[in-house]
Amino acid sequence: MVDQFLSEQAIMNTPLVSIIVPVYNTEKYICECLHSLIQQSYSHIEIIAVDDGSTDSSLSILNDISEKDNRLKVFSQCNQGVSAARNLALKKATGEYIMFVDADDWIDLSTIEECLQAIGDADVCFFAYIREFPNRSLPKPLFPQTHIFTAETCKQLQRRMIGPTGKELANPGMLDSLGTIWGKLYRKEILNGTEFIDLKVIGTAEDSLYNCNVFRKVKKAIYLNKAFYHYRKFNSGAETKKYKPQLSQQWNRLFDYMKATATDEISQKALHNRIALSIIGLGLNECLSPNTLKKKTDKIAEIINQPHYKEAYQKLDLTHFPIHWKVFFFAAKHNMKRVLMLLVLCIKTII
Repeated sequence: MVDQFLSEQAIMNTPLVSIIVPVYNTEKYICECLHSLIQQSYSHIEIIAVDDGSTDSSLSILNDISEKDNRLKVFSQCNQGVSAARNLALKKATGEYIMFVDADDWIDLSTIEECLQAIGDADVCFFAYIREFPNRSLPKPLFPQTHIFTAETCKQLQRRMIGPTGKELANPGMLDSLGTIWGKLYRKEILNGTEFIDLKVIGTAEDSLYNCNVFRKVKKAIYLNKAFYHYRKFNSGAETKKYKPQLSQQWNRLFDYMKATATDEISQKALHNRIALSIIGLGLNECLSPNTLKKKTDKIAEIINQPHYKEAYQKLDLTHFPIHWKVFFFAAKHNMKRVLMLLVLCIKTII
């Protein structure tokens, strides 16, 4: 009885962490994900899983596991997208801290404990991640070492989420690596009043847009140079592998939303750089279309001749780009659509 009382007192004196997991057709991966959460060394957690109208056995798996561990709370909705699922989960979460984990990923078992030990009076604790490929694991540190960001330097983080500048342009593939919703422990109050925008509206990068708004309010953040999060890169059913015929129009709306967060000159420059770099993503998206190679090439030419894209890449500073990206944007500036299409096809084979 005494041990039970002491255990209950210990729980009362430790903060509750809500882990939000949006779920859609991830029956192959959901057990591994949930195991990494249920087995956390820090046990005072609740797992808010929202099934977004899965057509496989995902919901059944969730319900089975929730019967064995009441810390898993399962909600379901008709298919509305990941943004709606996360927004619902935020309304249901009761923890002092919030963490997001995608249903096809997993985290190390000490993740929450180490983040809580580090966060102190900060609003956010974020950390490195590992890209998990079928035959290899590739760690992705965000900064060279563990670091404390003050109110002033948090503004730089927020600007980086809008877009890269200077030497940050050397690696366009890292455009949204800092803005991911996963890989972070948030103090819940910092998230109040911020919602995820539907991907049907903005196409992609809903988490970067969300963090652009959240980090406007962040006064202190801690970066841990430890790769706790495992980001699965070989889920062939992932949303990123689908052709999005409206992506160009959707990204225009994304840029409009981000423009509202770009309140100074350097942030506006960062947004222009994001717009220029988005030509790469739009080209890769066209590679997924069922159109002929000629139609794909013509579509890329149409995109790069839109005024806002043209203005962005004409102003883009190529100084810090690797040679292949310099060639890519040289081709864009000179309307060399066939060269662009060839370069996009080459890029597609290496990412």
